[in-house]
Amino acid sequence: MLPRTTNPRPRPGPLILAIALALPTTPGIARQPDTGTIHGIAVADGAPVPHAALEVRGAGLRALADADGRFRIGGVPAGERLLLVAAPGYTTAEVAVRVEPGKMVFVRAELVRAPLELNPVVVTGTMKEAFVSESPVKVEVVTARHLQRNASSSLMESVQYLNGLYQQVDCGVCYTNNIRINGMEGPYTAVLIDGMPIMSALASVYGLNGISPAFIEQLEIIKGPSSTLYGTEAMGGVVNVITKDPRFAPRLAVDAHHTSTGESSINVSGARTGERARGLLGVSLVHRDRFIDGNGDGFTDLPLTTRASVFGRLDWGGAERSGWRRGVLSLSARGYYEDRFGGARGWTRADRGSGRVYGESIETRRFELIGSLAPWRERGVRADFSYTWHEQDAAYGTTAFAATQHVGFANLLWDARAVRGHDILAGLTLRYQVYDDGTPATPTAERRFIPGIFFQDEFAAGPDLRLLGGLRLDHHEAHGVIPAPRLSVKWQPLLDTALRLNLGSGFRVVSVFTEDHAALTGARQVVIEEALEPERSWSSALNVNHVFPFGGNNMVVDVDAFYTRFGNRIVPDYDTHPDRIIYRNLRGRSVSRGVALSFNQNFLDFPLLYSVGITVQDVYTETDGERRQELFAPDYKATLGLSYTFTDALTLDYTGTFVGPMRLPEYPAPYTRPTRSPAYATHNLQATWRPRAGVELLAAARNLFDFRQGSPLVAPHDPFGPDFDTAYVWGPIHGRELLLGARVGLSR
Repeated sequence: MLPRTTNPRPRPGPLILAIALALPTTPGIARQPDTGTIHGIAVADGAPVPHAALEVRGAGLRALADADGRFRIGGVPAGERLLLVAAPGYTTAEVAVRVEPGKMVFVRAELVRAPLELNPVVVTGTMKEAFVSESPVKVEVVTARHLQRNASSSLMESVQYLNGLYQQVDCGVCYTNNIRINGMEGPYTAVLIDGMPIMSALASVYGLNGISPAFIEQLEIIKGPSSTLYGTEAMGGVVNVITKDPRFAPRLAVDAHHTSTGESSINVSGARTGERARGLLGVSLVHRDRFIDGNGDGFTDLPLTTRASVFGRLDWGGAERSGWRRGVLSLSARGYYEDRFGGARGWTRADRGSGRVYGESIETRRFELIGSLAPWRERGVRADFSYTWHEQDAAYGTTAFAATQHVGFANLLWDARAVRGHDILAGLTLRYQVYDDGTPATPTAERRFIPGIFFQDEFAAGPDLRLLGGLRLDHHEAHGVIPAPRLSVKWQPLLDTALRLNLGSGFRVVSVFTEDHAALTGARQVVIEEALEPERSWSSALNVNHVFPFGGNNMVVDVDAFYTRFGNRIVPDYDTHPDRIIYRNLRGRSVSRGVALSFNQNFLDFPLLYSVGITVQDVYTETDGERRQELFAPDYKATLGLSYTFTDALTLDYTGTFVGPMRLPEYPAPYTRPTRSPAYATHNLQATWRPRAGVELLAAARNLFDFRQGSPLVAPHDPFGPDFDTAYVWGPIHGRELLLGARVGLSR
């Protein structure tokens, strides 16, 4: 371990942020007699580095390389100049250049791979930009390149390979799923898009499957309560999806693949940048029409789907960042449609909602609008807003479910730097939601108007100590004022060691029929015994981060301990009556606790990087002294990732997941099944070949060793009978899957 007086390791620190704030290319500058031009290429290990950031020190000139690593900077004052070149994943290069009047000089900038602790910029932890290393809240960053190591058409397929995150499939017929963080159910995870909480309630059932990784710049993940900033649904954690920035996106990009299970996917996007405006438009299409029944239960192992989405983004104004988005005004919109079917062989559209052939048919229509307006950037004032419309028309066997949801959300934020280093963020929030599903739980349309106010103060209590405190107050018409405080502490006693402690409270108002799929499928009767009160939680999380130098091949180690205790938790009771699901507020306690370990290493001397992670957790409820494990919460989950570049043109990626035993639902005779699942593992392998700049060809094998759990259905021979159930899902339902694909990106 090194003392704090030791010089830090080379890393792209504030320079990357400074250059990232610049315009994508230097503006046209008329050549003067005492100026010249610098042009060239940024490379690493012989391969171009796309979108490298450049600055001519002391001249106020900045630029971005294109997708092939090439750049040009005009109007450079003559004389000896220092050119700084930076890119995520590489250390900053400094190149001395002699510029002669009226002439053009060529520069080949050689970049070197940086260690893993790259210190990217994030916004999720404190609702304002901060370097990962400086943030008092631990934020994990998952880059687009990391997601590309497992090519997929859906964000949900990608997150299951991240430590501490688990994709739980709630229905073995239609394959609805959710994201669990540290064992807590999906509704406790707030999924944001560009910082706005728009994937709540009804959208959390199928909407997450419609987010294509092709339009994602990075994911920012917080494990732990974040209700102080993001309100309800942020009790377990936050997944913030940051969309592509038009300044860095290729002029034209195509990402397509086809799998052996019959899924075809194509994503096409184009970007345009100007001096005052920048825009991106993308289209995503996914189709699967192959009926696969590998377990012989007569039902589809994977749903048949057709989905389409159109995504657009426009940034207008200055080039400096304003909050998450760049410029005075930023707007993004997405339209989404999906037609999904899961069910028995022989089902046709004419059988929808009938008792002839069992099928679950769901049509989803969705529109999203997200915006940010910052007319007074110099005063730290901005307004963020969003609107979503979501319509679901479904038939689960003979049960019809038609629901509509409108959600309007707005933040008015003031980012102020007070005296003595206090960094204050205050805001007013408004959320208006209209929801109607026609179920007995919603006899009339439900309207919720939730105003709120929050305040947080981050300040340096010493050279090695940063503190952040915050409080949110939301007013619910039926529940009054609900407070959600937080406290975060970051202590860095050594250069390579940091400790973070996070304490906080969360709250959530539950929508049973949108969040618990078992209430709609199967034959169990739904019983709501009482008026359900909001759920509350108190959480603590301790993180220790340390970097072992190993001669420049730095290993980054994270150790996390977490504990969450719930009050008023709503736990579905499957056990009291085998033919019922009983919903009530818990009379007792519910706890999620555990320890996570991860370490990552990127070797500089040879092209290998790896990551290993494991989370061991204990998630249970306790009533009248009787403790019961949470359903579908595995005792542990481990991940392993390896990436090796054989040549500049060929990379091989391996990812593996190892899932421990979990408690499963109980069923009466003659349908009894094990109430504990076995441990299992899945393995994926992907080869990426780059025959030329901007072109990648993919070949992958998912679930390489063909592991599957068997039929997840109870009484599939009588799907309209009283014993039919679809919730017995603990592992992969389908087996090995092969994929062929291509990515093409045209530079500017």
